[in-house]
Amino acid sequence: MNFRFSIVAAIAMLGAAGATPAFADYQLCNRTSYVLDGAISFQEGEDWKSRGWVRLAPGECGVALAGPIAGEDYYVFARSIEVHQGPTQYFSGNERFCTADGSFEIEGRDQCAARGYDANEFLPVRTEPGDDWVTTFSEASDHTAEQAQIAGAQRLLQDNGFKLARIDGIAARNTTRAVEAYQRSVGIAADGRIDTQLIERLIESAGEEQAKSGLDLCNKTAYLIWSAIGYNTLEGEMSSGWIRIEPGKCRKAIKGKLTEREYFVYAEMADDPQAPTRSGEEQSVWSGDMRFCTKPTRFEIRGRERCTARGFDERGFMRIVTGGASKWEMVFE
Repeated sequence: MNFRFSIVAAIAMLGAAGATPAFADYQLCNRTSYVLDGAISFQEGEDWKSRGWVRLAPGECGVALAGPIAGEDYYVFARSIEVHQGPTQYFSGNERFCTADGSFEIEGRDQCAARGYDANEFLPVRTEPGDDWVTTFSEASDHTAEQAQIAGAQRLLQDNGFKLARIDGIAARNTTRAVEAYQRSVGIAADGRIDTQLIERLIESAGEEQAKSGLDLCNKTAYLIWSAIGYNTLEGEMSSGWIRIEPGKCRKAIKGKLTEREYFVYAEMADDPQAPTRSGEEQSVWSGDMRFCTKPTRFEIRGRERCTARGFDERGFMRIVTGGASKWEMVFE
């Protein structure tokens, strides 16, 4: 995996013998404690295509590509969804393909940003001819499907503000009590059961919690914007990007309650020949005098010194003073 925000993960390729579901499909399975969105890239004729997203609840599988396996090379990618606290977790490799925020099927893998798409690094999978194939995303704990569902509920309970000491995939008494407390808080039967319906409800309410806090970047222009942020952590100053913000949309740059009094933002309009013609008075870059390191592709960089010497670009970020607020909205217009 290329990105520092990735967690330790194993991608298990299970062939047609025994362990795979009885479908003539390429399936992605989730054995992590995170809710994932998965994507796949494949060759069709002379062209490469990328397709997504497949929502994968912990312990569940989803069809990424219907039909029998032709014995070709495929590429897969997954990321945790935005309702989770903390940084996004990526299950990735080093082969770049185009993606988009919503459901997508994109032809070609070149010039993603120039065509208005995001790009992510996919992991190669060498398959064998057969009726089906399964790629399983897992963490170091290597959960079973049942354990992954329990661990997913534990993580989502934490995302909803319920105190749990560990995420271990074991439905012990403290987990059952937390489930019952959550069920009572949302007005459903407090039976302590962990199932698909509970996971769906936890995802919904965790999203509502995330909407109440964090740093939102909002694009009020008629153009696609790419943005990056700088911030302080216990480990020092960090910069990360790029965040793709479509016209009229907002994106969550930092999740959870803001803990710093100031953050730093850089943004620029994308060159898009299909977008409306800009007037000479329109702002196309939002910057400032705080220098942070960046790079052309997705990044998370520790420290803002000696950017060029370390092989990075350098840009000036503008300061945002939140005054200690737990939620802040930055508008580009």
